[in-house]
Order: sequence, then C-alpha cells, then structure tokens
Amino acid sequence: MTEPHFDWQWCEQQGQLCLKTAQGLHRTPLLCRSDMLQVDFTLGQAELYWQSLFALEALHWPAEAVFAACIDAVAHLEFGVADAHKSFYLQNSHSHQHPTPFSLVQLCGRNQALALVLDSTATQSRLMLLSELETLTGRVFHAGHSFSSLHDRLSLYHPPQTPWRKSA
Repeated sequence: MTEPHFDWQWCEQQGQLCLKTAQGLHRTPLLCRSDMLQVDFTLGQAELYWQSLFALEALHWPAEAVFAACIDAVAHLEFGVADAHKSFYLQNSHSHQHPTPFSLVQLCGRNQALALVLDSTATQSRLMLLSELETLTGRVFHAGHSFSSLHDRLSLYHPPQTPWRKSA
C-alpha cells in the first residue's frame, strides 16, 4: 500500500494535473490551471487520501487501482470543479438515502456505475466515477470524471462480503 509522503508534489504535464512521487508520475483526469508550477502535497490532502483509501478498501481492488482512485479524488477535491448536474442523464433510483462524503454509491444510466461521494449537501452529492457510465442519452463518462447528482439518482453500494472460513 502506498502512503502519502512529504516529498510528493503536484505539477503540470502537458496540460494535465499530475502528482510526482518516488515511484513516478500519476496523471489525474483534471486539466491543470495555467498558474500552477509545483505545489507540495499537504497534510490536509493526506487526510483526504486516507479517507478515500478507507472507503475503497471494501472493493478489494489491486493496490495500483486504489492508489490512482485516491489521488484522483484528492485532486478533484482540492483543484477540480465538478461538472454541472447530470441527474437528468440518470435513472431515478427512488432512494431516500443521504450519502455522506466518502460513501460508495451506485448510479444507473444505460448501465450501472460505481462512484465515490466527494461532497454531499441536503439534496445533492458531488461524485467521482469509479467505473464507466453510459447515460440515458448515450453519452459516456469515464472513471475519474466528477459531477453532481441529486440524491434520488443514487443508491448506497454495499460490496459483497467475503465469507469467513470455517475452522475445523
């Protein structure tokens, strides 16, 4: 598992926001602001990284995939601006749940997709897709894309539990 480190730095590479670590460069899905040269990874960002990591643990993904999703979530929260509402592109889940930040949710267009809640208010949530979503109109949003949606389009995701081994 990769842990946040004091020598990580945000930088711009070919117009995209990247994180420079000892293992190399992680390119996020965010376009970079023109005024950003190099910015240190902060303690607050490390906390957001850990919150994302704890949320994604339940998925049992490979460590590289979890690392990428955590860094993308931090980038969206710190530097990104969510796209406008996409609720009209999604099926109504008839859910009356209020997801909290760093909850895993499912949403449905033409297919079901998994997302991480980045921020939540009384009526809507800002999400980052963890899997590809095809909307009801046929538009495709890739994993890492961030947008807002009304709560009635989301349902909490409960990953399947791995069964306990029986002891002899």
